Amino acid sequence: MTTSSLLARLYSISVLVVGVALLCLTGCDSPARTIREIRQNIDDFKAAPTHSSLEVIDRSFVKIDVIIKDFETKEDFAQADLFRRQALTLRYEYRAMRAAYLKWKEDQARAGSSVE
Repeated sequence: MTTSSLLARLYSISVLVVGVALLCLTGCDSPARTIREIRQNIDDFKAAPTHSSLEVIDRSFVKIDVIIKDFETKEDFAQADLFRRQALTLRYEYRAMRAAYLKWKEDQARAGSSVE
């Protein structure tokens, strides 16, 4: 085996190891990214409330619930509990905002129908 083929093989192995490490880190970041996504969606809704924003937030909560169930399936209860608590806190905030928004929309519809 020549030196150049040995270096090429070492290079290939190092690229493979780095690739696997990045894949693992990306996979581990998914739940945290979903939590950040929910937070951003809630902040966006606060800035400009729309019905479509509610649907986006609902889908984000479904996504984090699936991730939590996946952790439970893998018996990683510490991670499941961590993300469940974060999601629960965000869900409380979301439900309060959603209720206020829907009441406001209802009041607007009532006010619009009484003007006619």
